[in-house]
Amino acid sequence: MNKLSKAQREKLIGVVVGAIAVMALLWYFGVNAKEEELSHTRDKTAQMEKRLRDAESLIRQGDAIGENLNHRAEILQKREAGLAPDRDTYIWIINTINPFIQSRKGVNIYSYSQPEFSDTGLIPGFPYRWATFHLKGTGYYQDFGKFFADFENSFPYFRIQNMDMSVNAGPGLEAEKLSVYFDVVAPVINSVPETK
Repeated sequence: MNKLSKAQREKLIGVVVGAIAVMALLWYFGVNAKEEELSHTRDKTAQMEKRLRDAESLIRQGDAIGENLNHRAEILQKREAGLAPDRDTYIWIINTINPFIQSRKGVNIYSYSQPEFSDTGLIPGFPYRWATFHLKGTGYYQDFGKFFADFENSFPYFRIQNMDMSVNAGPGLEAEKLSVYFDVVAPVINSVPETK
């Protein structure tokens, strides 16, 4: 092998060191920067894939959610069918309660008042208005107890309140019977849907 002179060796060492320095700079500013960018891109891709999986999951659940919503809307519609209408409420209460009363022996309801409407009632923030009817009747104590229990079981959205019982006094009236005054509070549904 040829021996290199000292100047040639220094040049060769300088070229090798320079080449290594250039390669290190290229690595640091080229390859390393691209690796960081690639890592950042991988993270963003993983996040987007997770969002996509979550969205696909919601889409798959969409049919089930829609069916559940439709089922609940049907239930609500059936329940609203038993609520008092905002028109002809007085006739509605008579037609609703009379068959119930006639099926009960020992209780005679002989007076219904016109409804009093209110926006506030038993439940705060309830989306329906309330109609209060004042009723009067006569009957035996045990018959009234069964009547009220059956009434609230038959009409779960109605409430009986402000009940007042007194002895049936007067000529020709049975002393064992009681006179009863009470209110029936019923939710009222709008017959015309609200526009928004």
